[in-house]
Amino acid sequence: MSREQKELYEFGDFRLDVGERQLERLDGTTKGSLPEKAFQTLVHLVRNPGELLTKEELLSVVWPDTIVEENNLGKAIHALRQYLGEKTGQQKYIETVPKHGYRFVAHVRRAESIGRPPAAENGSVAKIDDTPRNTERRASGLPDSSGDETPTQSDEKPQTSFLLPVTSSRPNLLFRRWPLVLIGLLLLSGLLLGLNAGGLRERLLGTGTPVRIQSLAVLPLENLSGDASQEYFADGMTDAVITDLAKIGALRVIARPSVMQYKGAQRPLSEIGRELNVDAVLTGSVLRSGERVRIAVQLTHIATDRNLWADSYERDLRDVLALQKDVTRDIVGQIRIKLTPQEQGQFGSVRPVNPEAYDHYLRGKFYLHRQDKDNNEAAITALEYAVGADPTFAAAHAELAQAYVWKLFLFSPEEKDLTEKAFVSAEKALSLDPELAVAYLARGRLLWTPANRFPHDKAIIEYRRAIELDPNLDEARNQLALVYNHIGAFDEALRELKLAIETNPGNSLARFRIGETLLFQGRYEQALAALRDTPKDANPALVGHQIVWALFNLGRKKEAAAALDQFLKENPADNRGLFTSQLAVMAASEGRSDEAEAKIRQAIENGKGFGHFHHTAFHIASAYALMNKRQEATNWLESAAENGFPCYVMFENESSLANLRGDPRFKALMEKLEQRWGVYQNSSPQ
Repeated sequence: MSREQKELYEFGDFRLDVGERQLERLDGTTKGSLPEKAFQTLVHLVRNPGELLTKEELLSVVWPDTIVEENNLGKAIHALRQYLGEKTGQQKYIETVPKHGYRFVAHVRRAESIGRPPAAENGSVAKIDDTPRNTERRASGLPDSSGDETPTQSDEKPQTSFLLPVTSSRPNLLFRRWPLVLIGLLLLSGLLLGLNAGGLRERLLGTGTPVRIQSLAVLPLENLSGDASQEYFADGMTDAVITDLAKIGALRVIARPSVMQYKGAQRPLSEIGRELNVDAVLTGSVLRSGERVRIAVQLTHIATDRNLWADSYERDLRDVLALQKDVTRDIVGQIRIKLTPQEQGQFGSVRPVNPEAYDHYLRGKFYLHRQDKDNNEAAITALEYAVGADPTFAAAHAELAQAYVWKLFLFSPEEKDLTEKAFVSAEKALSLDPELAVAYLARGRLLWTPANRFPHDKAIIEYRRAIELDPNLDEARNQLALVYNHIGAFDEALRELKLAIETNPGNSLARFRIGETLLFQGRYEQALAALRDTPKDANPALVGHQIVWALFNLGRKKEAAAALDQFLKENPADNRGLFTSQLAVMAASEGRSDEAEAKIRQAIENGKGFGHFHHTAFHIASAYALMNKRQEATNWLESAAENGFPCYVMFENESSLANLRGDPRFKALMEKLEQRWGVYQNSSPQ
């Protein structure tokens, strides 16, 4: 076939060459042969993207002059779906319109449209029609504009008029009857618009009430490379799209941990969307070939199960950040979200990236999200390599700060230099990009430590700034709620936690913290229910000691003792002293003072170096109060307050501290804490 006769189309990850009768992936690979009738069906669908093609029309085009059963078309569509890799219920390329026909919903680009193709012959596919089809005319029963009664000997498509075709044998008939024809067309058009036949009203006039999308889930992009070792790259692209969309304040975007559970899931999008409680779902794929990256995406409305938009993007790896911005900008444009001037600014120009640095950055984030010791080390190694390869890579510095913080608090608290490393990385990230939300999150966590004497107000400022830059950063809300709980701002804590879970239903620590907040408020029954409903992947020791405290305050001491015994069996080291300090409380409440004193000494030893020892200190104060040792109890309560836990509201209502109510030192302490609490309350957002 000559160049003048080429008819090429691209959609999703595929290229269709009509003349060569070939369908292949954009990376040049093929998947075996496609049945002839399935190929012809695809050609007709691709030539008419977005239009509803009735079953009758497809049968007449693909099986001309032949009477066949409708299930032959069904078989052809099924073969196409399999070849294109459509998953059950996905309708990524071909949408089924029940009882009517099919619509090709993927975005189609004409790769080359120079000249016209030859006419169809010997049952081959129909010739190309480069002019827009008028599907509504056909649906109304009017002849297609290409159906001129006078056959043409030319391969060129004859010129057509908008009204009924004019034949040379009766040149004046339409002219004489035009008033009747016009009236008939107007009446028929009004009827079709009123009935909205085939979605005609929306296509001609536009939708009167556009689909409203206020929440969105980006499902894991499929790795099309065929190389499992490239999963980190596909996951990284998914995370990048989520991160960019999450900066839009008017749009609720489901966080990464909650969507990753659907990776590879063969389930209807409508079902997934309802589980995540979102208006729309974005699906797609990623193909990396050498230094080129290609992303194909599709937006589906959950309530109607309708494909709203699809497109694909291809760039050099150096321009991957620009590619991500293009995807985000187009999605925002499709869902018609109103942007603030600051949000609009994020779609400005971005600098090219160092491909090697970016690759290690994605690897680092991939390992970092797994949150165990080995993966944390792998994340730090990859991210250190990324910032070494490109010292100006702000996002890599920010994630490295996160990795150092997690290692410090979760795995290696004895490595004192981690604090400085994390601080340097966070500051470097912010010097390069002052609007990186994750850098403020890391800085807030670094500030709120025993070494810095838990500056609650400063940590709150950092977390609020992170949320301002990324309203969907659920971990920043969780950490902010943690600080609020420690200073007694419980209403604020619950507000942040509910928002965190809306964004990320899978944030198990946020779910735990709701139970903790209720516990600190003295709502023990509700707290116990919430704590027991906390997912098992949350920190079991953290959840366990609060369950024990809820049971103890409900007067269910035997249950509390049994639960405590079980938790100690599962966590025998008790390196934080939490469980041992609760054993002291149990013993003191039953008058076993010697045993309580012994457990207090053991708890102090076990809790050395524990960042949040203030909870252990509070339990020790409670044990001494139950033994009516007021001086020791007040000493330990002061220690808890001065070292991160000045929770006036909780202390005021805690029953285990009842013996201290008349003590002058206790009263003075409570007055001091009440004043501080008032300052915090006045500074909290309303």
